[in-house]
Amino acid sequence: MAFELEAEGEISSGELMKEIRSAQFSLFGDAGASKNRLKLISFNGQCGLLRCSYAHIQDTRAILATIHSINGIRVSLHSKGVSGTIKTATEKYLPQLGKICAESHRRRIELDDVSGCVIRTHGLKVDLCPDNRDKTEGSDTLYLGLTSFDLSGGHEDADGTTDGL
Repeated sequence: MAFELEAEGEISSGELMKEIRSAQFSLFGDAGASKNRLKLISFNGQCGLLRCSYAHIQDTRAILATIHSINGIRVSLHSKGVSGTIKTATEKYLPQLGKICAESHRRRIELDDVSGCVIRTHGLKVDLCPDNRDKTEGSDTLYLGLTSFDLSGGHEDADGTTDGL
């Protein structure tokens, strides 16, 4: 679930998740909270992604609606949308968040043909948010799919950095 936070001050991701968990336990108790395994995937101080169980989307919306202050700072949380994958939620509802999250991890790729921020790695697969948006023009995605072989020179036809990721 993609969400937006409006606050009268700075809120850290730890403070936010602590308040979300508190609201969840208050509304649904221990047994109900255990069924909806909430996890804060990313948060940049204004927008974020929250993982929740598909069967408990309405419960998660209710949790966000009950939060009015965090550590004495008045806040308002709004659900922007729900998606089945992190990648789609980021592209559809929070396109600026992908670049911010990658920049915070400081994982960049600089090759002759493409450069950008690493958004996600999964095994040998790497999703890259390119600096040059022309690289994804004509496709329905904001990311480039690479493999670690493309980046580490692990294959005879691969080029890129010698240290890989």
